[in-house]
Amino acid sequence: MVRRPRGLTSPAGSYAPGRLGWGPVARPARRLPMGLYTRPVTSIPLTGGQAQGKISAAGAATLSVGPSGSGNVWYPASCTILTASGVNDLSTCSIYLGPAGIPVTLQATLYPGGTGTASLAIPSMTPGQYIIAVWAGGNSGDVCSINIVGTMDSVMPA
Repeated sequence: MVRRPRGLTSPAGSYAPGRLGWGPVARPARRLPMGLYTRPVTSIPLTGGQAQGKISAAGAATLSVGPSGSGNVWYPASCTILTASGVNDLSTCSIYLGPAGIPVTLQATLYPGGTGTASLAIPSMTPGQYIIAVWAGGNSGDVCSINIVGTMDSVMPA
């Protein structure tokens, strides 16, 4: 048992000792019902469009990003890629659009695949659709990343 000097209280946000449930010291966050999320928010900068990975010993890597959550719609404008080798990387990076991380529709090919930006002319994306970057011929062990720039729509509580 931990002994505390008289007058020393528990830190804020800690579990209330001696109680079966959560006490006045720490409470779980209040969850709002989904029915309250009815107010649309439009044309805000796209968030969550970044991913990082590592190129395998075979020189391949696959990264995918896409909208998640009810009411989120992405309007991507461009895709930027980068590897740790940068311009010295002679790999090829292909950008696809597809469902559930499956590359279906080729959108762009960047060579060299160490760095580059591609403009995207694709329709709006809803949850379940992904932008997928596939590297081939990369330097083993390099960190690779993708960043999607654009706008998005979402919903907030009324």
